[in-house]
Amino acid sequence: MKKNTIWRAMFAVILLAAISAGPMAVAEDKDVDKVAACGTTEINFTAQTDKKQHPTPQPEAGQSMVYVLRPSIMGAAVQTKLAINGEWKGVNRGNTYFYFTATPGEHLFCSKAENTSLLRLTLEPGKTYFIQQKVKMGAMKARNELAVMTEEEGRQKLEKLNLSVFEEKR
Repeated sequence: MKKNTIWRAMFAVILLAAISAGPMAVAEDKDVDKVAACGTTEINFTAQTDKKQHPTPQPEAGQSMVYVLRPSIMGAAVQTKLAINGEWKGVNRGNTYFYFTATPGEHLFCSKAENTSLLRLTLEPGKTYFIQQKVKMGAMKARNELAVMTEEEGRQKLEKLNLSVFEEKR
């Protein structure tokens, strides 16, 4: 009986230490407004991995192309959703990517897993951007952190990833 109580106490101490170690949200840019980046309504997606298609379109005239990459198998089943200016664009799981076009200008990006990661980025017309959802172990599931990649690094990692095919759950 004492052995079970000791294990419970140790687990409680470890859990308390993990919770109090810092805030659950990670923000690269402290000036980013979470509501403006993530919006007020969170949606959920169903996601599949398409290993047959590998589209890599260029930006349309006057637009920017954004690729969102998750080049890691860690926490493969955990979804990392991404929104831009409060509009949810898609979701990745391990070793997948998705893409979308955006109007040039300053944008607020939000990525959600166990935590929320925020990023402010100014997009230029005709350019392609690669944003990585870096995944690491969290308290209950995978955590994520947004990072802008160089075009060279982004294209190299993109070659090894599969397309994320998703739709909003209703």
